[in-house]
Amino acid sequence: MSERDAFAASFNVSRETLAKLDRYAELLGEWQERMNLVGPSTLPHIWSRHFADSAQLLAIAGTGRSWLDIGAGGGFPGLVLATLDSDARFTLVESIAKKCAFLTEVVDQLDLGDRVRIENRRIESLPAQKFDIITARALAALAQLFAWALPYAGSGTRWILPKGQRVHEELAAAAERFQFDHRLVPSHTDEQARIVVAHGVKRR
Repeated sequence: MSERDAFAASFNVSRETLAKLDRYAELLGEWQERMNLVGPSTLPHIWSRHFADSAQLLAIAGTGRSWLDIGAGGGFPGLVLATLDSDARFTLVESIAKKCAFLTEVVDQLDLGDRVRIENRRIESLPAQKFDIITARALAALAQLFAWALPYAGSGTRWILPKGQRVHEELAAAAERFQFDHRLVPSHTDEQARIVVAHGVKRR
């Protein structure tokens, strides 16, 4: 079974949604020749390394309807989640203009413009607002993510943050500066990775 077929089976994806992700994969390959959107070695494994790694967050997202994706880069996880979840709204923050151009192209071609907003700015300059869910992938340590995005978290906000082998170190460092409750969810795409699901984040 191909990685694409395995993805479709694992996430029960419709033919229409799969076609959109096919186009996403094509665009990523085209734009990757001009800029570094993902690690070059991961491009042949986009369905497992990037699409599935992003899509698995939906199962633990619960009823959140508004997402903030910090440092969206190539659109992971935000654009994949937006393609799969037609009810939620997504704000993707990315400070590099050429990456925002890529994100905008994907949004336009996948017809996601009514639910996805691309913000070409640093997270610190985002206008005041609150989100149900805050996420970021391969951007910064947990404590830094909390520091950046805390102004956009309400009392019920959940933080869904994929992390690698150093997750326990990051949790310990974050606990020195912040109070929070959390649980760890095993990643389906990397047996050594964990997804931090945190809530009640506040400064000490």
